[in-house]
Amino acid sequence: MPTITRPARVTAAESLAVAATLVLPALAQGVVVRRPSMVRLAALSRAEDRAIRLLRRLRAAHGDGPLLVPVPGRGWAMLPLSSRDVRAVLEDRAFSPASVDKRGALAHFQPDGVLITTERDLRDRRRALNEQVLHTGGVPVAGIAAEEAATLPRQGTLTWPLFHAAHWRLARRVVLGDGARRDVTLTRQLDRLRRDANWAWLRGQRTDVRNAFQRRLAAHLARAEPGSLAGELARTEAAADVHAEGQVPHWLFAYDAGAMAAYRALALLTTPTSRRDQDSQDRGAAGEAGVPEPDLLRAAVLESVRLWPTTLAILREVTGPNPWDLPAGTTVVIHSPYVNREEPGGSYRPELWLGGGRDTWAGVPFSGGFARCPGEDLVVSTSAALLGAFLREREVRPSVTLENPMPVTFDHFRLRFTIKAAKR
Repeated sequence: MPTITRPARVTAAESLAVAATLVLPALAQGVVVRRPSMVRLAALSRAEDRAIRLLRRLRAAHGDGPLLVPVPGRGWAMLPLSSRDVRAVLEDRAFSPASVDKRGALAHFQPDGVLITTERDLRDRRRALNEQVLHTGGVPVAGIAAEEAATLPRQGTLTWPLFHAAHWRLARRVVLGDGARRDVTLTRQLDRLRRDANWAWLRGQRTDVRNAFQRRLAAHLARAEPGSLAGELARTEAAADVHAEGQVPHWLFAYDAGAMAAYRALALLTTPTSRRDQDSQDRGAAGEAGVPEPDLLRAAVLESVRLWPTTLAILREVTGPNPWDLPAGTTVVIHSPYVNREEPGGSYRPELWLGGGRDTWAGVPFSGGFARCPGEDLVVSTSAALLGAFLREREVRPSVTLENPMPVTFDHFRLRFTIKAAKR
């Protein structure tokens, strides 16, 4: 194991700066579901740029080791800054993903979900259920994505509401089957619960909405439609304490984050910069119709999540002996925008995910270690399939021109695309 650098305690002034510059903007934007007005304000004020600059100043002042920040009434929070320390945290089971703050948030809509499962049940819920169902390959993702891509404009303007609605139809079909395609009520109920989850313990749980959501979800799962994750779930044996049906809200939740990643990736793929065009030509990445090959589509989605994390902070909680001798209950906060850009940089770099680039540190777009997102491959493949089908029949130009280095905050709510039917 590499030498562990002892944590440095920040000063009172630095602690206030962390709270004001890093914590409050992240909370304001929404930790579970984004608030459009706050994302707009964060983009205008360059909030995440300032957070990254602050962490760089603190690293210059205190060294490469993690920072210890006092939390009133809660003890300490640790902020790892180097890739070495980030990986050490994510790979050590002494750092549980089921932190108190995460439990308070996600209990609003997925109290049995794998993200807030304690160590005692984590392996069963992850390996015996989530990984088996999500890795089966029994869902015709490409076909479903092509059908939903066909519902999007072929001429005119593509907006976030149009794309988001199509992506939700796609997600409901993949997770629950074609019978759930038009069930926007299910999505609205989940969104209501997720908005409450932004407040974690500060807001009481809406048991009426959650019960209505669970009844509606149970009806879809009872159908166990073939060619859906619900169908695969019904065929997977699991003990009662795994709470198989309780894992499904997280799959829907993850797909909503996938919509953000896919929409931003569309901007990466269609911004007409000479550097990116040359990169694509150099790699032979464009197909006969000018549509990027599947590997580049996947790389663009992964770069979207790296450059603009859908989760602004990865939380862990100390539960046992650890390299830094942190007391149990200490919260570890991995600031994704900083970690994902500090070593790989802030430029669009699809080569990080292509060929030999996979051996290069590329941040933590889908977390890491033993609690890495089990649905990463499925979500990325779905997004790539949707983008490929959409680009195959259209010429697309975004409303913004992205230049390297990429902006740290990217307001996808206001992003628009001009669409023209592709010339044949």
